[in-house]
Amino acid sequence: MKKHKLVVRLFSLYILLTAAAILLIVVFASQAVERFYFSQKIEDMRVRSILVEQTLLQSGAAGSASLQQRSTDLGSTTYTRITIIDMAGQVLADSQEDPATMDLHNDRPEFIKAVSSGEGHDERWSYTLEQDYLYYARLSKLGTRQVVVRVSLPTLDLHTALQSIKMQISFIAVLVILLIAALNWYVSRIITRPIQVMETGARRFARGKFKSKLPESDIFELGSLARSLNHMADQIYDRIRVVTQQKNEQIAILTSMTEGVLALDANGRLLAVNRSAALMFGLKPIQAKGRPIHEIIRHVGLNDFVTAVFEHKKRQECRITVFQPEERILNVIGSRMPSKKGASGGAVIVLTDLTRIQKLEGVRREFVANVSHELKTPITAIQGYVETLQDGAMQDPKHAKRFLEIIAKHSDRLGQIVDDLLELSRIEELSMGDEDANFENIMISDLMAATIQNCQVAADLKTIKIHQEVEWDGQVLVNPKLMAHALGNLLDNAIKYSEAASQIVIRCRSEKKRGIIEIIDRGPGIEAEQLPRIFERFYRIDKGRSRDVGGTGLGLAIVKYIVRIHGGEVDVQSTPGEGSVFRITFSA
Repeated sequence: MKKHKLVVRLFSLYILLTAAAILLIVVFASQAVERFYFSQKIEDMRVRSILVEQTLLQSGAAGSASLQQRSTDLGSTTYTRITIIDMAGQVLADSQEDPATMDLHNDRPEFIKAVSSGEGHDERWSYTLEQDYLYYARLSKLGTRQVVVRVSLPTLDLHTALQSIKMQISFIAVLVILLIAALNWYVSRIITRPIQVMETGARRFARGKFKSKLPESDIFELGSLARSLNHMADQIYDRIRVVTQQKNEQIAILTSMTEGVLALDANGRLLAVNRSAALMFGLKPIQAKGRPIHEIIRHVGLNDFVTAVFEHKKRQECRITVFQPEERILNVIGSRMPSKKGASGGAVIVLTDLTRIQKLEGVRREFVANVSHELKTPITAIQGYVETLQDGAMQDPKHAKRFLEIIAKHSDRLGQIVDDLLELSRIEELSMGDEDANFENIMISDLMAATIQNCQVAADLKTIKIHQEVEWDGQVLVNPKLMAHALGNLLDNAIKYSEAASQIVIRCRSEKKRGIIEIIDRGPGIEAEQLPRIFERFYRIDKGRSRDVGGTGLGLAIVKYIVRIHGGEVDVQSTPGEGSVFRITFSA
């Protein structure tokens, strides 16, 4: 349905009513003027007929020639057609035509009326003169006999005059309509302007701009409406402010929660989901809201749990495992929401991600087992050789010396494990920000040179050549001691696992505003399935060989935490039989 503005409707209605009223007035006025004009003309013609009667008939012009001449002269003087007709309808004289050639006039309406009632008039087309005429006939006496005196005037001038009067009336009517239209428009604007102002204000209210008030109109009703709208805006603003504050508090709470929260209505449709829950199930909150829980989360255990929550009033709890978008272990707690009288309430599901806790627990168990194993091996060896010495081996100098060397070797290894554990603990504290890392700006080439110098002796023992490639040399903000330790661990591992007389490359370069240090060896390489775990504590690729070269299994874990302290990343690329590339990336 097409809608129109109020000012247009008021203006259109006023104009239609005004135009209709003026049109009626014009029609009736035109008819009244026409009737008045015709009545005046007929009265004028009656006077003329009396004048003809007194001037022509009473002058004694009874002869046909004399009557015709007198009619012609009088007609030309008064600009009137004069016709004398006897009672039989025979034309006796006519001021404009020859009576002998004229038809009987006994059938003319004005003649019939004059004969019957003394006078009559009519307007019609004259076949004799071929134009419209207005006729007036009057019963008179010519000597002793009765005749009908008829006077007539052409109506062309009469209609021309009437048309001019009607045009003037119409012009005045149009002018009045235009004036009234302008007045109506002005009045309509006066009435609708306050309404438009209130409409604009209401739109501002709809946009949330409740502080801008509506002006009060001097029209009582509109002023009262403006006050009511302003009061309504104040109340809405207060309520929206309270609701918004409560909503923001709820959103802040739900967003900051590490637990996932799902709110369901009584039909099991999703009302709300926080960010943690969306991440747990890979949901898009906007698309998920309003849909049944079993449609957006296809997990049999969770759906059965939701069903149990709705069937029981008591709080429900269970543990489930989800595999999409990644494997997670979730502890799920659900309870019914309070409901109003006569309505069934929904439910709230809280999900706690236990995956990291489970992994940490596994790491803890594995770490304890690894530490126990790593410590037990040298301690067992020391205990065994000590017992052997106590059982009499001390009496054999040759064996005693060898056993003491083995005990010393395992003691050194035990001390190295303890030192690495203490170092790892200290570095972990630094990575968590518990201590100051003492960063300094240092040239990356100097850092690489210091690392090579520290490992040069070990490389020389295996006749390994260390080649340095400096593609980018800039300052980096690091803890020189820690970063040298990390690079030293990587370079030391490369030396340990590389074949004698081989070459190791240590390279520094820049890529996408990031500094990169790479240590490339030609060692045995690492299997792809073992790459994700090589930075774990005590993880060894080849436990026997690692112990032979003197590793504790903590070196790469220390590297990982040192690089993390510097906000960088460490990764490895390796191909079995071809060698490995250890890469440290940090901000340049």
